[in-house]
Amino acid sequence: MERTQLTGRLMILKRPHFQIPSLTEAQAILERVKEQFPLSELPSQLWEYVYYDTFDSRLYKNQQLLRQETRTDVEDESWLCWLSLTGNRVLQRGRSPVQESVIPQLPSIPLRPLLEPILHPRALLSLFKISVQQEWLVWKNKDDKTVLRVMLESTQLFREKQLEDLQHRLIILPFRGYPKPSQQINRFCREEGLEELNEDLFQIVCSKLELKPGSYQPKPKLKLSPLGRTDQALRAILSASTKVMDLNHQGTIEAPDTEFLHDFRVACRRARSALNQLKGVFPPEQIQGFRDDFAWLSDRTGPTRDLDVYLLDFNSYQTQLPEEQQADLEAFQELLLTENAKEQKLLAKDLQSKRFQKFRSTWEQFLTDETPSTTNGGAAEVRKTASKRLLRSYHRCLAEGKAIDPDSPDEALHDLRKSCKKLRYLLEFFESLWSTKEFQGILKPLKALQEDLGQFNDCSVQQESLKNFGDMLAKQQPVPAQTLVAMGMLVSALNQRQAEARQRFQGSFSGFASTRTQNRFNLLFQQPTVAEELN
Repeated sequence: MERTQLTGRLMILKRPHFQIPSLTEAQAILERVKEQFPLSELPSQLWEYVYYDTFDSRLYKNQQLLRQETRTDVEDESWLCWLSLTGNRVLQRGRSPVQESVIPQLPSIPLRPLLEPILHPRALLSLFKISVQQEWLVWKNKDDKTVLRVMLESTQLFREKQLEDLQHRLIILPFRGYPKPSQQINRFCREEGLEELNEDLFQIVCSKLELKPGSYQPKPKLKLSPLGRTDQALRAILSASTKVMDLNHQGTIEAPDTEFLHDFRVACRRARSALNQLKGVFPPEQIQGFRDDFAWLSDRTGPTRDLDVYLLDFNSYQTQLPEEQQADLEAFQELLLTENAKEQKLLAKDLQSKRFQKFRSTWEQFLTDETPSTTNGGAAEVRKTASKRLLRSYHRCLAEGKAIDPDSPDEALHDLRKSCKKLRYLLEFFESLWSTKEFQGILKPLKALQEDLGQFNDCSVQQESLKNFGDMLAKQQPVPAQTLVAMGMLVSALNQRQAEARQRFQGSFSGFASTRTQNRFNLLFQQPTVAEELN
């Protein structure tokens, strides 16, 4: 019998679930149900369910699940089921296995275009696997039409290569238009003292394994005390970034997808920025070595991340060319893949090196040391420190931006981009010290400016990189002339986009430097004298 016929998923309404304490009691209940009602047996089934999601729970956050269901008592029956988290309703299913890989490696099935916008560029990872024993009963009326199904579901969790009992539940599956059989069996189960369950199988296993899907935050929200010491606040900021680093460390080594490295690198950059911008909180000799370590991590993660970005953007490169020339970039793609594999191996080696292990050990000692800093900056109230640093950073960005004119070199915009990024980090570190509404008014113009500066910088860097990649191709192997021509066309397109971003810069900087925005900064941080000091 086909799985779709057995579940009757298009016809089934709400499914009551009743928990039964043990397998012996479950089988006894099943026998009593058969005695009380006109139910006949169907063949039992044995399944293995594997649940999948991305590391950052993209399906779960969309109220969805992905489950591979494989019959282990028969051959060649495996389903990939896309489920609604609410009610466990089947959204889509197909006869295709899922792999622990990025979505492009899934077969071309109807499910793929539906999943791709949600998952890209993350990989599907196995969350857990369970064994499911199903014993089925069916209730047919005098016309031999199925009006109800009853399933005894016994589940076991695969844990450390062993099976661990999970739960036994009786599931009532009513069919539309036949409410009475369901009502009778539901009443019977309640009279038997069975507990009706609200949690589905996924939630139960997550609780047992202490999994918290959807809890990962690449930018953790901090809750700082406005009157607290600055050294304590800085340690909290650094600890939050370190937690993100640790969560992504192994994934950065194994690289099932590109976002582990991205989040690891950003967390390192945030910690480095906090150390560099909040000078005077700890004695320089105490933290200089850590600054050096974070600079090393920035250097080591940069090449691999850059190549990741080129590969992620490769399809967009192709679409910028006429269709007949898009295949000319294949040699370039092969070079990117080769260089990416080399850099990834080197990065994995660095992240398992003695230097990294020593850094992580001494860094942990520093973070967990509750000894107060001996500096005046460390003892200062964090809100006062934050106000002073934020205003200084903002007015530095203003000064750099106002100095830019049509004749300014590209480096001036690159420097402003870095200053804006430092300001953005400071705002994110300290946003819990002010109301969200107040912060949104100053974040919006900053984000708009960063968007244009970021595009300007990306286009500039990519132009230079494409030229270097072209030289590498020409030196390493005979390369078709069409490939170099296509890469040259990309450089021209990037140059045009860079020019457009520079034109937009004046508009976005005007919003960032407007009287309204300046007043918001000065009023919010209540230190207008800082602007005068920097002028």
